[in-house]
Amino acid sequence: MSGFEPLCARRPGAAPRRLAATAQAWVGNLRWLIWLALIAFPWGPIVAHSTGESYFYLQVYPEDLSGRFEIALSDLNPALGLTGTEGEITEENLDERIGFLHDYYLEKVHLSSEQGPLAIEFTTHDYLRAHDGFVLLFFDLTGFDEVPDSLTVDYSVLFDEEPSHSGYLLIEHNWATGTFANENQVALIFRSEGRRQRLDLTSSGRLRGFMAILTLGLEHMLFGFDHAMFLIALLLPAVLTRGADGAWQPAGRFKPAVVDLAKLVAAYIVGCSLTLALASLGALRVPERAVEVAIAFTVGLAATNILAPLFRSRSWIVVLVCGGFHGLGFAAVISGLGVLGDHFGLSLLAFDLGIAIGVLLLATVLFPALFLMRKVAVYRKFLLPAAAIVMILMSCVWMVERAFGLDFSLTKRARSILGRVAP
Repeated sequence: MSGFEPLCARRPGAAPRRLAATAQAWVGNLRWLIWLALIAFPWGPIVAHSTGESYFYLQVYPEDLSGRFEIALSDLNPALGLTGTEGEITEENLDERIGFLHDYYLEKVHLSSEQGPLAIEFTTHDYLRAHDGFVLLFFDLTGFDEVPDSLTVDYSVLFDEEPSHSGYLLIEHNWATGTFANENQVALIFRSEGRRQRLDLTSSGRLRGFMAILTLGLEHMLFGFDHAMFLIALLLPAVLTRGADGAWQPAGRFKPAVVDLAKLVAAYIVGCSLTLALASLGALRVPERAVEVAIAFTVGLAATNILAPLFRSRSWIVVLVCGGFHGLGFAAVISGLGVLGDHFGLSLLAFDLGIAIGVLLLATVLFPALFLMRKVAVYRKFLLPAAAIVMILMSCVWMVERAFGLDFSLTKRARSILGRVAP
């Protein structure tokens, strides 16, 4: 008799109490895991496009600096006395008035480094329909032999005309500081009394960049709902074996169950890593919509295997192939974030390692709790098939959404429900 069995077998009512206690412990462990992942991010002030504020976005690459200025026309026109005059700037006459804006910014923004003054060379412009409209002015910075370690920024946009105005500088991309596709975290805040400030472009160098990309991989594994759900569909029956009648039976010992699970986890990581590398190198190209549909299908496939024995004895092969589709999905993510542009090998390794750590963390948290519940009849006969049915339904909805470009907001609703249910 197993050491776990007396708790479930000797006392009436022990199984439901044990199930509830184990579930509560699992939720607590998962909550700690989420907090640990969130703590890894360098949180700071968060901004959105608002009136009374202007923005200065900067992208730092190994050999060049570029960026854009953003300002609301509802702030610019009245502050400069243009409202109601022929000089008022609108979306319709932006092309004609762009020279005026360039001259104004060249007068109000000055940058320099240890190598001397930097020149702002405007490249193109755009219009953002937020609030009453924002003008976007794109530029390159020149005047340096190599990308400097720091910048001195003198920013006076609208301060002379409107002293209560605020300016925000955001590093949108910088490998050295672990910043990628940043649209919210502020690096510097300029006000009328604080126009001249120094900006560090190096911080902790390669280590911080590596750790930031690793954290991105960890986050996308743990909080990518479809990726995490596929793994959960593998974990739920990993503590069970099928009897001669096809029904689930509790696994006998802990070690063999861990070994079987390790094979599935390893197959997923290998399949994911292989296609992630091939797609990132450009050696494997699959339409993104087809990849997203395939990922949703893998969730339903793994969930269906809970209800009927699909995978049989070579389940690791199926998981290896499914992991390959998930790797293609991750490749699309890092391609969209642009994190592979700098230090390609290190970036790819870091993201891949973050995914692997996320997989291992999820398995480490869930498997022991599930092993304790494996002999509880409620788990095998009710919770397991109920979870499988829910995942199959979500998989079907995801496939329809992704195949036809629809949005049923299923993921948001599921997260909202889970948030209300969790204690």
